[in-house]
Amino acid sequence: MIRHLVLWRLKPDARDRFDDIRGALEAQVGRIPGLLRIEVGRNFATGRRAVDFALCCDFESRAALEAYHRHPAHQETRAVVDPLVEDHWIVDYEA
Repeated sequence: MIRHLVLWRLKPDARDRFDDIRGALEAQVGRIPGLLRIEVGRNFATGRRAVDFALCCDFESRAALEAYHRHPAHQETRAVVDPLVEDHWIVDYEA
């Protein structure tokens, strides 16, 4: 199984859009082959190194993760999320 983690820092004027972002991300479940699970969490920690929220996805394989990035449902999600993001970090690993 492959775990895909993304940490996002939102633009200051987008921090109240978490529910929209979570809804867009969770709507991918059942639409993208090989995507097993999505979990989205809002960070309650503060500080200069704190991010606003995290995404954790599980995929059945590396090929499924690669296909996810090109899938139309993921592109729809990016159209919602990307304009709100100031910065992000990604890590993919075998779990």
